[in-house]
Amino acid sequence: MRVTVLNGFLAYVFYAGALLLDLGRPWNVPNPIIGNSFGLTSVMFLVCWHFMLYITAELIEFSPAVAEWLGWHRVRRVLNGLTVGAVIFGITLSTLHQSGLGALYMMAKPKLHPLWYSEFIPLLFFISSIFAGLTMVIVEGSITHRVFHHRVSPELERSHDKILFGLARIAGGVMFVYLFLTALNFLHGELWNHIVTGWGAWYLVEIVGLVALPMVLLLAGVAKRHLGVLRIGAGLALLGVILNRLNVTTIAFKWYEAVRYVPSWMEIVVTLMVVFAEIWVFRWVVNRMAVLGPVPRAVSEI
Repeated sequence: MRVTVLNGFLAYVFYAGALLLDLGRPWNVPNPIIGNSFGLTSVMFLVCWHFMLYITAELIEFSPAVAEWLGWHRVRRVLNGLTVGAVIFGITLSTLHQSGLGALYMMAKPKLHPLWYSEFIPLLFFISSIFAGLTMVIVEGSITHRVFHHRVSPELERSHDKILFGLARIAGGVMFVYLFLTALNFLHGELWNHIVTGWGAWYLVEIVGLVALPMVLLLAGVAKRHLGVLRIGAGLALLGVILNRLNVTTIAFKWYEAVRYVPSWMEIVVTLMVVFAEIWVFRWVVNRMAVLGPVPRAVSEI
């Protein structure tokens, strides 16, 4: 649980840093938070507050590990008592945050390709974020388990495979719900005329190749108790969520324009810098704090 919370916390913190680099003018950051220019009823106002509060909730969830590392035993006891409330608060915020991100694009119907636009888009964003998180834990947990094998506690070593199979089973079920809603939206919107175009082929790559296929692989991996198949399915599912977000925000956005946006090499370098910096910090923390290993005996006895 700690390694998952750490990964999510660092992802949000570095994503916030990447936004500052990408958007520029950091002195304007408080505007959506205080409702200036956007207004208190805007989706952007809600998304910014969800984002900020979710980072705070994850920091509280991970703070006992920091207190253990610093030797603050009394502080750790207080922080440990706050974690249950932080978990409940974080789950509620993630529900609102993901659906809020999708709601931003409900206002862009003329600009978004019909295959990706839907009145269900807030719900689809939320559901896809669930199996994205579960498959991310499978992929990241598998890599961490191998790279930081010397830090893994015997208890986690014994339960590792069981945890992955359980997560994969849930992820497969959630992906089925996502596919059902996607098919319902497709049929209700009568989008058959778009499926025979190049955009339709690209849509099928996302839905069939990176949602339906991974779902089958995940459930087959669980049924056959095959970790290799399960990990391939989880990796493909993650790629599917990434592609979906890129399609909605960039690729299928203003799809009718003759000149399309293509990231420059400088943007790609900055993005890679942020990702590798996050990995470096993750490695630094895991090698020093009780993230994968057992809680220090002196702390656990308090």
